[in-house]
Amino acid sequence: MNHVEQLQPRPLAGRQIALPENDHLRRATPGQRPGLKRLLCALQLLSFAAFAVSAATLALAAPVATFDDVTFWTGVGANRAAIAIDWTSASSTDAALVWGYRWDGAADGEDMLRAVLAADSRLFAKISEPGPLGISVWGIGYDADDDGGFALSDGTEFDADGVAVTGLPDEDATPLDPDDWYREGWFTGVWSYTLANADPWSGDDWTESQLGPSFRPLVDGAWDSWAFASPIVLGAFAQNPVAAEPPANETSADFDGDGNVDGGDFLTWQRGLGLTAGAERVDGDANGDFAVDALDLEVWKSGFGVAATGGSGVAASMAIPEPPGSVHAAFVVLLFFKRHLTTRNFS
Repeated sequence: MNHVEQLQPRPLAGRQIALPENDHLRRATPGQRPGLKRLLCALQLLSFAAFAVSAATLALAAPVATFDDVTFWTGVGANRAAIAIDWTSASSTDAALVWGYRWDGAADGEDMLRAVLAADSRLFAKISEPGPLGISVWGIGYDADDDGGFALSDGTEFDADGVAVTGLPDEDATPLDPDDWYREGWFTGVWSYTLANADPWSGDDWTESQLGPSFRPLVDGAWDSWAFASPIVLGAFAQNPVAAEPPANETSADFDGDGNVDGGDFLTWQRGLGLTAGAERVDGDANGDFAVDALDLEVWKSGFGVAATGGSGVAASMAIPEPPGSVHAAFVVLLFFKRHLTTRNFS
């Protein structure tokens, strides 16, 4: 059976490209239309490519296996560590969120926790006053629906970095917004703190911390886990890690600040590509991780052609982008040649 007769146009990002009927083409033999088969194959490949670009952005959060999978980084430096937070350690199905931390010199687990809290406006923690063994963590919360309205039933007030220092835990505290996450405890449930100095997802084991985060020296490649266990399970650790993503209002590929995500912003990203520390939005850093890399290009793809609102484009995790401009241009050229072929008299 002739493959040319079997090829059908495929949908491209929700659009259907229909080849017009043409009696001359239907009567023509393959030898009389040598360019048509190549044309249809090219159209089909472009459809698959555009579909792959769209599908890659559908997931709300990507699974984490290594540091390369972490998308939300804070801090500047040559060393890297990550923190995973799991609000239901007893469940093997809920996700633990993962953030990354960069630094130079000496740092500890408390430094990383505070840095991540300050960087992510959706993350909150209730901690103790520092003591001989440093701080204790009573509760951790997350504005899961990202509506900026996180609050607790006990009236706790958090500072600008998302931290509240209190004397004793309130194990009955709950989030006022049922869509948000919060767990607190010390006597009937506890935030278990476990450590790994290498990748725990592919070989290295979690180890229960004998001290709090204030006395946990970080090393390059370290992982910290905070997992709430109720009833108390010593050594509980985070499971099913996924990448925490920057809030939508903190993600923008409008690098030149002109209110649009366009080709000029792509050139900015291209010039900044390769920066690994200290990068800002004007350098091409779209996701606020102080680096310019492929993750920022994905944000640009998602927002391409979209007017930025309040300085922010569309978050890469939430948008299904149109195909890149180069794909559109290729289709225009191919459709021109297709029309030329279909209007020729092959009889």
